[in-house]
Amino acid sequence: MRTKPVHNHGKTKRAKSKRVRLVILASLVVLAIAVITAIALPRNSSQAKQKKFKATKEIVLDPATGQLRKPTAEETDLMVEQISKLTNRSTEGLRVEQSAQGGEMMDLDGRFGGVVLGRAKPDGSTEVRCVFTMEEAVTFLGLEEAQ
Repeated sequence: MRTKPVHNHGKTKRAKSKRVRLVILASLVVLAIAVITAIALPRNSSQAKQKKFKATKEIVLDPATGQLRKPTAEETDLMVEQISKLTNRSTEGLRVEQSAQGGEMMDLDGRFGGVVLGRAKPDGSTEVRCVFTMEEAVTFLGLEEAQ
């Protein structure tokens, strides 16, 4: 005796439709939070870019010697430049555009994210931290403003 497969297309379509609506709603909420955060946060990341920093901690493992050392001035400048760009919270130059569905969208241009940083430790392990501001990065990496 052959049995016919049972299909619940109605329930599957409704479940997919509900999931799609939830994903769209979640995306809009995340976008709204990003836009509100962009507007509300102070715009001081450009100030951090102009500052010069020097290393105060030995956080780099020298591959030649296997010893910890402070980053060189060039390495520190490169770190500060890259981290400043990644932790940029400025809305300068970002535009709000109308979406086809009637909402508003903003391309954040890689801004407003977290940065995972690592620093070498004396025992050979690496300490890792996610930072969201240049100030957090400066503290974690043991940098101080150069005079």
